[in-house]
Amino acid sequence: MNDINPIDSRHSRPLDVHIWSDHTEVNSLADFIFNTFTEVERHSIKGRSNNKGKASGITLLKLILIDLYVAWKTDPELSIGVARGNGAYKVNSRYNALFISSRIREVIDLLISRDYLDSIGGSHDRVGKGQGSHTSRIRASSKLREAFKKLTIEPYHLNLNHNQECITLSDYDTDDEGNFVRMVKGNSTVKKRIFVEYKDTDNPNLVSMRSDLQKYNKLLKQTYVDIPALEEPFITRQLKNGNTQRVQINQTGKFVRRIFSRGSWEMNGRFYGGFWQQISEDLRKKIYINDNPTVEVDYKGLHAAILSARQGVFDSSDRYDLGRQILPDFDLK
Repeated sequence: MNDINPIDSRHSRPLDVHIWSDHTEVNSLADFIFNTFTEVERHSIKGRSNNKGKASGITLLKLILIDLYVAWKTDPELSIGVARGNGAYKVNSRYNALFISSRIREVIDLLISRDYLDSIGGSHDRVGKGQGSHTSRIRASSKLREAFKKLTIEPYHLNLNHNQECITLSDYDTDDEGNFVRMVKGNSTVKKRIFVEYKDTDNPNLVSMRSDLQKYNKLLKQTYVDIPALEEPFITRQLKNGNTQRVQINQTGKFVRRIFSRGSWEMNGRFYGGFWQQISEDLRKKIYINDNPTVEVDYKGLHAAILSARQGVFDSSDRYDLGRQILPDFDLK
């Protein structure tokens, strides 16, 4: 008997190709499910010896199971979006640390045929501007959820960002939260690559930028960030397109990336990723770090505050309202 609602395509997140673990429980589960396949099925997903760096069928199976487990632990009704296009998985990309190939679709289809997954197909909106389009969705079936219930490992014990690239170069613009925004021309959306491949020699600061951010992410991984005032470990917010989104407040949403836009190292370069960037100012005031209350520094008004102090102007109102006094030529619009 199904104990959760049917899959809602809007309540989902993309497949995470950077999640990994060699924990005994994970290996045992993957081996158990792999051994339920027939010899022909096992051979079909194992792959050949000349894969040239592509992930094996066992690796793909483990990744799917781990990501489904994290989704189930986070929210039993959360589904995972899986792209099925031939160009969706670029094996030698710096954004694909586990060398996931399009063969992952075969593993997913096999899991569906063996009733380990619930699924719905993708949809392509040919009328509007693409808002109605979505990839296929998968979620752990009741059969797989029963197997998950026997596991004791918690999501934060897993390697949630295995070798994940933290410096991203994109052809797209980004919004205030780091989501990629496609350019719209007329009634169609211009299709561009989301991630741009690059070499570390393309920018003299890349190596140091990555090193600093890796250290910061390591610190975040070791730090407990929470909002104890919440009754549930998530908040629901309204999106600009009218839909709602559930933002999980837990230890799995702390990885930070630096994203450059429009294929240029001169555009954007802001930091995105932490769940605290997706919540309101009122909730951010309630964040605790390692069980200690925090104070949020107002970086947005910091420079205006410095200028006003230099002019001897002290006021508790918005510092940018003082712009005409401090910088007469400053265009407030």
